[in-house]
Amino acid sequence: MELGQVTSMAESDNTGLKPRGLRRLVPQPLRLVWRQLPGLFNYPRTILEEDTADYDVYWKEKRGGALGELSPFQEKRARLVAELIETNAKVLDIGCGDGAILNYLRERKQIEPWGVDQSETALAQAKESGVKTIMGDLRDPKVLDAIPEVDYITALEVLEHVPHPEELIRTLAPKCRKGFVVSFPNTGYWMYRLRLLFGRVPAQWRRHPGEHVRFWTIKDAHWWVQAMGCKLVALKSYEGLLGLNKICPSWFAMGLVLKIMAGEDHYKKIPTRKI
Repeated sequence: MELGQVTSMAESDNTGLKPRGLRRLVPQPLRLVWRQLPGLFNYPRTILEEDTADYDVYWKEKRGGALGELSPFQEKRARLVAELIETNAKVLDIGCGDGAILNYLRERKQIEPWGVDQSETALAQAKESGVKTIMGDLRDPKVLDAIPEVDYITALEVLEHVPHPEELIRTLAPKCRKGFVVSFPNTGYWMYRLRLLFGRVPAQWRRHPGEHVRFWTIKDAHWWVQAMGCKLVALKSYEGLLGLNKICPSWFAMGLVLKIMAGEDHYKKIPTRKI
């Protein structure tokens, strides 16, 4: 599995940016629909690159001076994560990148931060900010052995990149005392639904269609957790069309955050096979 930090098409819209000039008079849902409307008929790229990911290059070149900072989209997600964990919890973030999420949680919930990632560049930034880091691929048993027992394991915008996220959860369950907090895009978002109506699959990618290999709507998320034999403690939606994302999140929220109960009893139904 590759636990990367590839930005999805929805997240790249950066809906938290404040409008300028006369645009401030236009309601947020109309502004966002206008900005995302081309996504109904276009593709993120007309020429595809090779389906490989160099995360060190990503953090060095694409994040640039924003290393260690949260985008408005990421900050809203981090705020929801903070609501789902207790103060002073020990938290390990899978695909932690530069540690910005963990630092946000440390400032607001005084957590003990741990992070796992494959990028040496990103982990150097995370370590400098005080995050305890583990470098490597979770397919490596040595990396799994190095992961300490924690209260919560977070996997934010990671599981959609993993062919078998159920196996990842099962494998890490013994290391997780209280629960998992995970997030992924809502494939039921209005733009993705209408793309299907117009004959195109949802484009939740930026560089290559192979970036996302798993997809969830809100109904799918409920089914998925139950089918694993787990307990869904909380499901929160965020971003998208302001106001409408509260009335009908299945259509108008862009992202989902789930808190899943950990514990041996909840994982006995997950097939046991190698990652």
